[in-house]
Amino acid sequence: MLLTIAEWSGVALGLLYLLLAIREQRSCWVAGGASSLLFLVVFWNAGLPMQALLQIYYVAVAIHGWIHWTTADGAPLQVQRATGRVHLIGLSLLVVLTVAAVLIQNASGSLLAWLDSGTSWGGVIATWLVARKVLEAWLYWIAIDAITVVLYFQSGLLASSALYLLYTVLAFIAWRTWQQSFHSATTS
Repeated sequence: MLLTIAEWSGVALGLLYLLLAIREQRSCWVAGGASSLLFLVVFWNAGLPMQALLQIYYVAVAIHGWIHWTTADGAPLQVQRATGRVHLIGLSLLVVLTVAAVLIQNASGSLLAWLDSGTSWGGVIATWLVARKVLEAWLYWIAIDAITVVLYFQSGLLASSALYLLYTVLAFIAWRTWQQSFHSATTS
């Protein structure tokens, strides 16, 4: 019962985080950090250790995002684009870290182990890009969220699975919204 309440509360705060992030509201990081603390408990109890440990990282990045989304002069950080080099490094790290995590877990035959590790490390990279207000972060999130729907559904976390289905749609909306913000900032 308590885990169900924690999961639904995490879902609500996670949704609030994403809606505020789409609007480029710095307060998104408070909702995101609180959601991550709740999901830490939920995922640990569901037997998804990488997803649980990922929540610790999300709390740390929430603090970083809160600080970084305001520039030294107090102005809001503008949406920016990442270089091809940044994407190459990020995707290379994703592959290496996913393979390493699965091998360490001795679960190379388990699809859930691959999905757990891949979405966890992908989330690390994508969240860092969001904290830096990089437009392409949302393209990463579209793929990660869609895969996470399957992972959570297979693990019996139906509310979390539904949340990530919604996240997939909202990540697309976020990408379009931030794309407009980027183009507005570069043409003015």
